[in-house]
Amino acid sequence: MRQDPAVPADIAAAVKCDLAGEVLRSFGNLRFGATGWSMLPAIWPGDTLVVERVIGDQVQVGEVVLVGRDGRLCAHRVVSRAESLESPQWTTQGDAMPAPDRPVIEAELLGRVSHLIRRGNCISVTAELSVVAKLVAKIVRRCFPAARALVYLHRMVQASEESVLPCQG
Repeated sequence: MRQDPAVPADIAAAVKCDLAGEVLRSFGNLRFGATGWSMLPAIWPGDTLVVERVIGDQVQVGEVVLVGRDGRLCAHRVVSRAESLESPQWTTQGDAMPAPDRPVIEAELLGRVSHLIRRGNCISVTAELSVVAKLVAKIVRRCFPAARALVYLHRMVQASEESVLPCQG
């Protein structure tokens, strides 16, 4: 989706956030493209996230949830859950982020990422990273140039795979 240059980026992001919440409430699922690096290596820019509507009681630690907050969408992993007097709260954190996000309240919780689509393949989003994925996340978390290099290499691999034509026979 291209953004109209006459519409400020923050307004466009807020409209997308509201629309995503409405689609999930109305239809129960949503697909959208990931753009950030905060969930490397589990989720890469360009992956299509498939989100299903859930209620708070269905969310478990380790799952990736979609949060709508401050007019923005964010898909991060749940690292803890706390019960407060008013309602439950979840703490989320991007796998490649050095610190957790501020607690998520139930009104901000839009859904759970059930799986993603990468290069036409359906991939489960697991509750726990593999040992290799944890190592990559730790490197990316501590070294921004490493994150940039990984994303660049990922884009190069994607471009080379897209340029290969199937055999004619």
